[in-house]
Amino acid sequence: MYTTGVYFGRFCPPHRGHLYQIIQASTRCEKLVVVISDNRTQTEQLCREAGLKTITYQLRKQWIAQQVQDMSHIEVRVLDETDIPAAPDGWPAWAARMRQVVPEGIDAFFVGDQDYDETLRGYFPDSAIELFDPSRSRYPISATEIRRDILNNWHYILGPARPFFAKKVLIAGTESCGKTTLTKCLAKLYNTSWSEEVGRYYANEYLGGDETIYTDEDFSRMAYLQAEQDYKAMRTANKVCFFDTDAVVTDYYSELYMGHRNHMVEAFIDPEKYDVLLYLQPDVKWVADGQRLNGDQARRERLNTRLTDMYREFGFGGKLMVVSGDYTQRLNQAIGIVDSLLKLERA
Repeated sequence: MYTTGVYFGRFCPPHRGHLYQIIQASTRCEKLVVVISDNRTQTEQLCREAGLKTITYQLRKQWIAQQVQDMSHIEVRVLDETDIPAAPDGWPAWAARMRQVVPEGIDAFFVGDQDYDETLRGYFPDSAIELFDPSRSRYPISATEIRRDILNNWHYILGPARPFFAKKVLIAGTESCGKTTLTKCLAKLYNTSWSEEVGRYYANEYLGGDETIYTDEDFSRMAYLQAEQDYKAMRTANKVCFFDTDAVVTDYYSELYMGHRNHMVEAFIDPEKYDVLLYLQPDVKWVADGQRLNGDQARRERLNTRLTDMYREFGFGGKLMVVSGDYTQRLNQAIGIVDSLLKLERA
């Protein structure tokens, strides 16, 4: 049993093969330090080549830390190698920085690549080198392969990392255009999670059902609760996640009920959060459900134009896909768009 062991890598992204080796290593030492080596420039390039947003070291540390948070003898640290030359020239500086990151001393390195063996022995002669499953027989995957094909390698990605990679589909529109039903139908068809519209139930839960007593604080709270619910939905997503409304709609209703927009709500508006916006037209029959107030068709059209303008104003124009027609047509249009989105990920 070693006192302190080190398992290092880029973890871009962390996957089940990494986790297997981390857990194996953790059984061989009193404390295991997982070291994320990060060269910011290289990371940005790798992600750009894969068509991904940058997977920062902060994200990677969060994901691994969440995965092992109930294993107190495992710590996650970061080694910034952005200013270190590429191997082999950078090995001396890398070794010196590793000693800074793990100042308590390193009794053993746990590695999954035999190529590290000779180099590590040269720079850390007092450390044992333990090799784990270099052929990747249990989890035949690499981070490079995952970046190239996220969806087909989904089952290898660690759970805490999946919200980052899941495709995100926002469904929006004005009152009584079928958002909630379509969101649930799509989530069930794609065997995944969805986030319901908090505002639809807020008045009943917090205002005794009286929509005449909204305050600015209520709308900002709605936006916060919606963001929290969205995050929970993403944590259980299966490749794609569906969202019934967002902060633009909350801001729209603030304007409708309060006569002005809400800057605290607008802080939650983020077009980069979504891959596509399915925008439903008000061309189906208006259904009164006790919470809807704007059934006149001319008013529906005016409000629809206003909400569309707000989405474009906040930068959603390039992601806005209009969905219209009867309920069958809407469903089929939406399925076609989502299918295309998922196929693009496989390309």
